[in-house]
Amino acid sequence: MTAPHAAPTHRDLVGHARLLGPAWSGKLVGRPGGVGLKLFKVDAAGLAREMHPGYDEALLMLEGAIDLVLDGVQVPLRAGDLQIIPAGRWHEILPGGHGSFLLVDPEPC
Repeated sequence: MTAPHAAPTHRDLVGHARLLGPAWSGKLVGRPGGVGLKLFKVDAAGLAREMHPGYDEALLMLEGAIDLVLDGVQVPLRAGDLQIIPAGRWHEILPGGHGSFLLVDPEPC
């Protein structure tokens, strides 16, 4: 007897990111434990300052590089870097970045 086929669980995140449309258009790739795993392609224009009062975010750079500003402090992130952005902290991505990252947070994409 063969086991029923389960939904695929392997994801080539870098490959999927390269296929995304316009930058900053996210793609939900999973919801383990109800937490969203969202894939984003970086836009060289940067991302405006924002804050999420009700939840932390985790940003994992998959490829490329960005300069994140967290509460006024510039934090360079490169492939393989993980940054936790605590709830209620202002953050933005400066212009000039490239590549892709995985964002982990509870909001739908």
